[in-house]
Amino acid sequence: MHRVTLSCFVLFLFISRFAFSEDTLYFKLHFVYGSKPKHGFKHTEPTYFGGIHGGHVYMEVDRDIFSFGLHNNQWHVIGHKKNRVGRYRIDTNLVWLGDTGRLKITTISIPITKQQLEKIKQIEKAYLLTSPYDYAFIGMRCAAAAYDVLSLVGICKPRSRAGIITKNFYPKRLRVKLLKRAKKEHWKIITREGRPTRKWEKD
Repeated sequence: MHRVTLSCFVLFLFISRFAFSEDTLYFKLHFVYGSKPKHGFKHTEPTYFGGIHGGHVYMEVDRDIFSFGLHNNQWHVIGHKKNRVGRYRIDTNLVWLGDTGRLKITTISIPITKQQLEKIKQIEKAYLLTSPYDYAFIGMRCAAAAYDVLSLVGICKPRSRAGIITKNFYPKRLRVKLLKRAKKEHWKIITREGRPTRKWEKD
């Protein structure tokens, strides 16, 4: 079983990273779906933050995987301007694979220009140094943060902070919009199913 799972990790990484043209630059969004334990597995399956409407959004550019999330498990109901508890973080390949190895994931690969690549890397560097916003239930979380980055490089249209939050309140809202656009613009989509002991969110 361990060898089968490891093989799945390697296969997903290979498809996600190397199945595309080396001449094309991509900004990839990895959506981990919200979920909850299926009936009969509540004692063996963990409960994740957000449940069926939870999940997470990882961004990847130039083989750096980064995202916005909790820091020291702290969060606010409404965002604070000074006491910011959220943080952008880099997820190393090994940790990222270990965390998402048997979760339901959809990866959307968005073609970008060299200028957009450089802009994303500048944003990543700045945001990792200083968090631009707080992590709050009614505020900026992973999906809203991903939209923020997408809008700053011209992939999505600019919105006010309130507009970003309300339109991207949790990952599914952003994922559904980008999946619809991906099909229209022929962006590459890869989806892998999660383990059968959990009830997974649907698109």
